[in-house]
Amino acid sequence: MEERETEETNEIEKIRMTLGAHLEELRRKVVFSVIAIVLCFIFCWFFKEQILEIAKKPHGHTMGKLGLPTELQVLSYQEGFYAYMKLCFITSVFMAYPFIIYQIWQFVSAGLYQKEKRYALLFLPISYLAFLIGGVFGYFLLIPFGLQFLIGILGPGIQPIITMQQYISFVFMLTVALGLVFQLPLVMLLLSKIGIVSSEKFRSWRKYAILVIFIIAAVVTPPDPFTQSMTAVPMIILYELGILISRPTKKGFIFLGTVVGCGILALAGTYFYLTHKGRGIDIVNYSGDVQYLYPGGTWEKLSDRAHFRTGADLKTGDKGRIALTTKKGIVVKIDVNTEVCFIDPLRIYLKTGQVFVSIKESDVPLEINTPNGQIRTSKGDLNIQAEDFVTIATAVKGDAVLLIEGEEKKLLEGRQHKMSIGGEPVDIGAIINWSEGIVTKPDGQE
Repeated sequence: MEERETEETNEIEKIRMTLGAHLEELRRKVVFSVIAIVLCFIFCWFFKEQILEIAKKPHGHTMGKLGLPTELQVLSYQEGFYAYMKLCFITSVFMAYPFIIYQIWQFVSAGLYQKEKRYALLFLPISYLAFLIGGVFGYFLLIPFGLQFLIGILGPGIQPIITMQQYISFVFMLTVALGLVFQLPLVMLLLSKIGIVSSEKFRSWRKYAILVIFIIAAVVTPPDPFTQSMTAVPMIILYELGILISRPTKKGFIFLGTVVGCGILALAGTYFYLTHKGRGIDIVNYSGDVQYLYPGGTWEKLSDRAHFRTGADLKTGDKGRIALTTKKGIVVKIDVNTEVCFIDPLRIYLKTGQVFVSIKESDVPLEINTPNGQIRTSKGDLNIQAEDFVTIATAVKGDAVLLIEGEEKKLLEGRQHKMSIGGEPVDIGAIINWSEGIVTKPDGQE
């Protein structure tokens, strides 16, 4: 055994490069990696719109659930260009990651013993898999919940404007950062097997590691405790997993199981809070065809009295009508062929159809979003009829405020107002016929 190690040492000494040669080799590997990213970037640029549609899905799901516009905004001419560049760069890093890891392997393998090479060679495919798992964790779990939390705490009366640049930066930070964070157990295992850091050292550094993890989570995530905690908890679990796989023990398995269990309970509690908060929408009475839908589910026919939670959609058919009340003292009467989403007790999204809303005096105004604008009232009765291109709001009792294309208008009691984005629909065919009649030549002229 010692002779084999001596032979390996002698072979390494024979091929040992000078500092200049090491730097030249490092430069070559960096250049190759940059070229790979550039080539992937060019490929991604041709499919940037399709990539954006995929990246927007968590945003669209969250905003649609809350009854808010799903489109991303741009505040300057160049913002969309820079946002697309950043998006294509993120995607190119994911695509080129295996090649980058291979270049790193080529650089470090020359100075490793055969035993160390085996560990490092096993590390490469698992590393890429861990990188993908981290990105998927951010895309499917952290980003949707983070967006729902950040938008949900705004409350009624606040219209968020999410820019393309902001959203892409949000996705960039979470997906790439989590992809790198999920490398932690593998790095710890590799350092332990090579002999640089022992598992005992990792255990003794645990309290400092937790502090550093929360600092890292605060840097790579938005400044809110929910998203930071959702990032830090998996990192702590990964750190404990790294300790366990570097030196498996019965005590380690028990401790890791406890940490994982607490983390799952915390995430489950958070999920339950976000999806079940705001219970208290009671059915007064209903008749005919009425269906309800919760996010992620399918339309189901209403058959009994029930308590709804916020986030539910209600849809009435040709003969369906329903009256509901909330704990905020709001009564909502829904007419036939109407679809409504109850975002929270003080925010409603009328997608199509007609509703009659009554609200007692409230410090926080009731907000009714429609496809053609927003209506807010703190006291009184409103009748609202929403169609594709126009929404008719009638103040039966009390006043209301209309928000149309960023401008506020007062709706007085006993008055009615038509809300339409981009003007009201007209008969385009009649205008075309009229214009063609203008240029028709008089009789007798050829």
